[in-house]
Amino acid sequence: MIKKILSYYNKKLWRTLFLVCAGVLFAITLGSLMNVEVVNVLKQRIPLPLQLLYAELLGFISPGPRYIIYPLLIKLQEFGINIGVIVALISGHVLIEPSTFFVEAGFFGFRFPIKRFAVSLVVTYIAGAITVLVSNFL
Repeated sequence: MIKKILSYYNKKLWRTLFLVCAGVLFAITLGSLMNVEVVNVLKQRIPLPLQLLYAELLGFISPGPRYIIYPLLIKLQEFGINIGVIVALISGHVLIEPSTFFVEAGFFGFRFPIKRFAVSLVVTYIAGAITVLVSNFL
């Protein structure tokens, strides 16, 4: 009995470590591609509304728990990225979670996760836009 329990937790531990390592690798890889010149060129060439959309989609594809990307977000803030873009990135990571698609589809049907995804995209974009407006006044 104890052997089965230990085996179960051992498998879960290795799976969790694998997922956390994948998230750390993603953040390190993305962080190594960033420098001040690249960020400044992106800020100049891409309008702010499109930056918000890209941020939420980048948050959508980023793996692992969100605290893994915090060092990356701090680096983006130091490079002068608008705080609204950072909010959109975090919100996109939290609200638009693809891993729950099949679970939600199993419980509520396939239309539910598609509608949730669409609503989450809109809500995340609005959160970033409101943050941009508020940060301009503060």
